Amino acid sequence: MPEDDARQPAAFFDAGFAARLVGRSLLVGLTELDHEGALIRRRQVFGIVTVAERARGICVRSETDGAEFWLPPDTRGINPAEPGEYRNRTTGEVVADPDYTAVWTYTRPRPRN
Repeated sequence: MPEDDARQPAAFFDAGFAARLVGRSLLVGLTELDHEGALIRRRQVFGIVTVAERARGICVRSETDGAEFWLPPDTRGINPAEPGEYRNRTTGEVVADPDYTAVWTYTRPRPRN
């Protein structure tokens, strides 16, 4: 098994599904925790998927400011969105009828001494 596959099992990335994501809208909810599991912050990212590749990951480009946000190459948590309006609790921005949604929780590693 190549080293790359050891870090990112093929089962985590569905290439066919990823190809269908490109050009579609994705609303991502992100939760960041410290190394002990305490909440640091929550935020949302919304935009159009411009890249979805096993080697590079999934890129979401904001339609508002063009900023790019990269996700790991893992399609398991990306699901078709329920129709409706989604409100960003931090900014108040409303996203209507995104194509897909995803939720990610990131835990920071323990600080090195």
